[in-house]
Amino acid sequence: MPELYNFLMERLALYHNLEYDSGEDKNPRLIFYNENDEEVKVVPVKKMKADEISSLLDSLGFYKRSQKGEEVPEEFKHFPLNAPRDEL
Repeated sequence: MPELYNFLMERLALYHNLEYDSGEDKNPRLIFYNENDEEVKVVPVKKMKADEISSLLDSLGFYKRSQKGEEVPEEFKHFPLNAPRDEL
């Protein structure tokens, strides 16, 4: 899973409202929750390339900082804005 490792080391910190749980799961996946903390979507990422994971997050409206440590603008602080609320 070198691509997943690459994403975690190089890109994860750029995304706002994205967390990583380092459990011993052999089938890593992205789990999306709605505003009520209910699971609404699961995407397996074991075979995805780092660019594919980034593209998925971008398409769902996750705010991506241009560099680590950059402040997130106030209008982007609440979950992905491009995603319909009933889906994410």
